[in-house]
Amino acid sequence: MHEVHIPVTVDAEREIDGEAMVRATYFVITTDAPASVWQVDLPPLAGLHGLGALGILGVVYSAVREHGSPAPMAVDNEFFVRPGDIAAIFALEEEGPLSVQLEDVWLLKSWCVGAEVWGEPGSTMEAVERGDVLRVELGVFQQAYRYTASDITLDQFLETDASGRVFSSPHETRAIQQWAEDQIEETRRAFPDKKVKLRYRVE
Repeated sequence: MHEVHIPVTVDAEREIDGEAMVRATYFVITTDAPASVWQVDLPPLAGLHGLGALGILGVVYSAVREHGSPAPMAVDNEFFVRPGDIAAIFALEEEGPLSVQLEDVWLLKSWCVGAEVWGEPGSTMEAVERGDVLRVELGVFQQAYRYTASDITLDQFLETDASGRVFSSPHETRAIQQWAEDQIEETRRAFPDKKVKLRYRVE
């Protein structure tokens, strides 16, 4: 099986205890309602049947595709290549007792600046900007998750070797930014006289 890389979107920069950090958001799907038969199909994950547990949370790392609908371009890891790929995640809320949320995690900025562009050997990310999408290898993401949850110290976090394990994903950046812009436009049309807080922030 290929290595899992979690897509995260840069939201803010901050210095913490003298270290330059980047706060990034990622999608999670949660449920707190057990069911006798419940199935979620998130390629390349296998379907989960008959779950009877409470408080299940899953981190989204692969685009949701409609069965029989090929991606417009061949990419590894089922990348998000069009705005509809993101919309499909939120459409899952209509299929059962599921909730789609954004969570955040702290990454070291040094992991991001100079990160290789996915699929373009020799090309690197020169600067980090809000809205940039990165693909973070699962083991590195887990360390960032543990640090964000205060399960490990900053010193332990700094020991993480992220070399070659964090990638810039410019085509996903474009897809997610376009989706966010579409959401803003739809909201403006639906509520022309009101300000509505969106679940995804863009400048």
